[in-house]
Amino acid sequence: MPMTRSLVLAALVLSCAPAAASAQAPAGPPGPPPGNGTDLPAPPGTAPAFVAPGTAASIPAGPVGPGLLQAADVALNRSKRTFSVSFACQAGGTLRVTAKAAGSGTLARAGYRCTGGRATARLSLSKKVAAKVVKRKLVAATAKLGSKRLSFSLTAGRAPAKAKGFWTDGHLQCSADGSGAPPAYLAEPDFTTKSTTPISTRGWVAWYTAAGGWHWLGVNGEDRGRWDTFTATATGVAQFHPGGAFEPIPFTWGPVSVPSGQGIYAIGVYEIVYWVAGQPDYQWQYVNAGTTGAAAAGAGNLYCVYA
Repeated sequence: MPMTRSLVLAALVLSCAPAAASAQAPAGPPGPPPGNGTDLPAPPGTAPAFVAPGTAASIPAGPVGPGLLQAADVALNRSKRTFSVSFACQAGGTLRVTAKAAGSGTLARAGYRCTGGRATARLSLSKKVAAKVVKRKLVAATAKLGSKRLSFSLTAGRAPAKAKGFWTDGHLQCSADGSGAPPAYLAEPDFTTKSTTPISTRGWVAWYTAAGGWHWLGVNGEDRGRWDTFTATATGVAQFHPGGAFEPIPFTWGPVSVPSGQGIYAIGVYEIVYWVAGQPDYQWQYVNAGTTGAAAAGAGNLYCVYA
């Protein structure tokens, strides 16, 4: 199975801030990135010799719309054909759910009330759609609330998925000076494969506040990532090892500025598509929050915390 190997980014020496008393911790990590594996790129051609890094970006201050509270799968009640989606909110509204694998268009719709910054929308499926979900046991679904899209997994007759782990390397560097103060930097894992394989990767910084839940920042803005093409080899990503150098120079996105006084928890995520005979093998995992990858750190740390 493809994996990554440990890397060192010597140009920056960073550390995570300790959890601040004013920061309310999330119930759990954010779960799947926007799209949940349903918006994969086209098969790549020849990988470029170099991909430009992500430019500077900013996490917005204050709530920016509804957000999921944690990564838990949403279970379908098969006898009643119903399920519920809970999220942080700022006002009431209407929620629509779509899932490409279960049919086109809106699969379910429900209004919701926002009370105390939290809402639960209760939805029901038709017999036909519910049968498709039960047959597949898991579908990638999207809850649409106006222009906001929340990605989750809808399950039926399936045990809850195991919690996602960490890529062995790659990391979200919480600060540039060791103080725990922003900005942050996201370093990509040095992906390896047994044989030379084209890959597409996409990085995210997910951030959580008690008022807004989880939100996603990509290279192109909120909920807007960018797939980059590289070549994975047995010794790492070819573009990270110019001239066959042993120590990699990884793709690094940043600085990502973080507003103070918001009680923000941030986590780094990387998606990857391994193109094997032109067919996609999609995976995603978290990256360590700290100065090194999870393998070098001895274990993964989920969050950078900003008071």
